[in-house]
Amino acid sequence: MKHNILLAFSFSKRDFKERYVGTGLGQLWYLLSPIITIFIYTVIFSDFMKMKLNIIENSYAYSIYLIPGLLAWNSFSTVLMRLNGSILEKAHMVKKINVPMHTFQLSMVITELFLFLLSLTLGIIFLLLVHQPVTSTFLWILPVVLLQTMFGFGLGVILSLFTPFFKDLKEAIPVIVQLWFWMTPIIYMKEMIANKYPALVTYNPFYYFVHIYQDIFVYSKEPSLHDMMIIFSISLMTLFFAAYLYKKMIGTIKDII
Repeated sequence: MKHNILLAFSFSKRDFKERYVGTGLGQLWYLLSPIITIFIYTVIFSDFMKMKLNIIENSYAYSIYLIPGLLAWNSFSTVLMRLNGSILEKAHMVKKINVPMHTFQLSMVITELFLFLLSLTLGIIFLLLVHQPVTSTFLWILPVVLLQTMFGFGLGVILSLFTPFFKDLKEAIPVIVQLWFWMTPIIYMKEMIANKYPALVTYNPFYYFVHIYQDIFVYSKEPSLHDMMIIFSISLMTLFFAAYLYKKMIGTIKDII
């Protein structure tokens, strides 16, 4: 087990170094990518949201509201996309070397976790630049990020187990993820859909993560025990279910890839 974890970190380190090899700006893209994404969404939606967003007295209120949810979603969706096709992508390596598939999958998640923490650090620096209070409450981000990573890893593994049998999933999942994004209150306020379509909030597991991030960034508000128990339960159940399916299905999958 320890050996596989160390291997996962080694694969993740190589993935991190090789991702932007050959580009002019190289690893600087790790910083530029989240900054550009936030800038685009802020420019497009800021004027519209000024009429809807009266939450704090700051001229950058919408950006402050947008940053945590958008960064969290980018990390979560990237994990799902990468894991979705990971078994087919790494099939040749699994056949050549005696390394469990979940080691490769874990390495992908470790890479995205590091990039997510880097993006959140940039987000906090932005708060300091626009004079938004950053308090000890922000330490709550760390357990929430860990639980989100567990949830993304579990859900991504589940999807990856079915993709070898239903190859259309590789094309369908990006579409579903895009729809999921627009059904989650990230670029708009929860109140804009909660009254008319309450199910989009109540039964949207990722909403509970976004809600906590937004409360921390916008209000410096600690998550309630109720909110933490919800995301803890979601993450743990998803991870356990993924582990159960993995043990049941991985042998059959190895025979067909």
